[in-house]
Amino acid sequence: MPHSGDHNYHTGDRHNKMTQNTEETKTLRDHLQALGGAALIVGITVLMLELLLRVVDPWGMAYFNDLGKMGNEVFTGDAERGYIVPDGTHEFSNWTLTVADETRIIPETNPDATCDIAILGDSVAVGYGVDDADVWVNQIADDLPDVHLVNFGVPRYNSTNVLQTYNTHNDFDAYLYLIISNDVDPAINPELQYFAGGGDGLPYLVRYANYAIYRGGGTAYVEPTDPNLQVGDDPLVRRFFDEVASLVEDDRVYLAAFELEPLTNTLLNRDYDVTVLTYPPQRNSYVDYHLNAGGNMALGGQLFPLLKQMAEEQCNAS
Repeated sequence: MPHSGDHNYHTGDRHNKMTQNTEETKTLRDHLQALGGAALIVGITVLMLELLLRVVDPWGMAYFNDLGKMGNEVFTGDAERGYIVPDGTHEFSNWTLTVADETRIIPETNPDATCDIAILGDSVAVGYGVDDADVWVNQIADDLPDVHLVNFGVPRYNSTNVLQTYNTHNDFDAYLYLIISNDVDPAINPELQYFAGGGDGLPYLVRYANYAIYRGGGTAYVEPTDPNLQVGDDPLVRRFFDEVASLVEDDRVYLAAFELEPLTNTLLNRDYDVTVLTYPPQRNSYVDYHLNAGGNMALGGQLFPLLKQMAEEQCNAS
């Protein structure tokens, strides 16, 4: 027969074990609750950062959304020019592009003027990334009341597309071809090519992180600095110069290009008559080197004397 002391001992032992188990269960529950609370705080923080990046977009990552939309939804194949931006109003992240008669509208130009000047080129010519009113050519149109300006620029046009546009619309009094370095690139075919943009469908947090890691921030565009650097001799370069030579056989065609670019240096070295421009520093965003409204104004100021000269020489207009 056990002693009462033994009974008390075993009872106390069981009590201690039950208390210990209860405390362990309570501690585990507390840990899980704390972990859940921490996860909730992290999740809310991540969600707030994601929403903040989407709304504020400090680097302008929506630029890549616009590229994808432009290439995959807007560009339309064209038998004469390779591809075009179709007529209509095209809405992008924070700007609008309006096209009529296959040209970007210039609200301030005088449609009744007798001197017609066509603008040829790619994204810089068309004023990619800004509203119609802010494009460089519209900002100077008021100062050329005797000139009807028409903007045939289309993003990613190369010299082949420019020559095709010139051949298709050959009844203008003068043409300004605004050249930039990627005009030597192969012509694109939007019917066959897919434009990936900048991580479509990925959270902005991931896209920002990827861009910071792989690009280090900033645009892929490399600012030219060497006044002597020229392009090499390859089939794409030969194609470009063959097409430019064909264009300038017509004395109605004028060339303008940006200083220090190897393509510009090569044009000058080959004795082409080129108006040399400085690419303005005012850009659309950290990742987009296209010009904002202020940059377009600065570019227009540089091109105004050339357009005035073209009107005087080809139309006897001011």
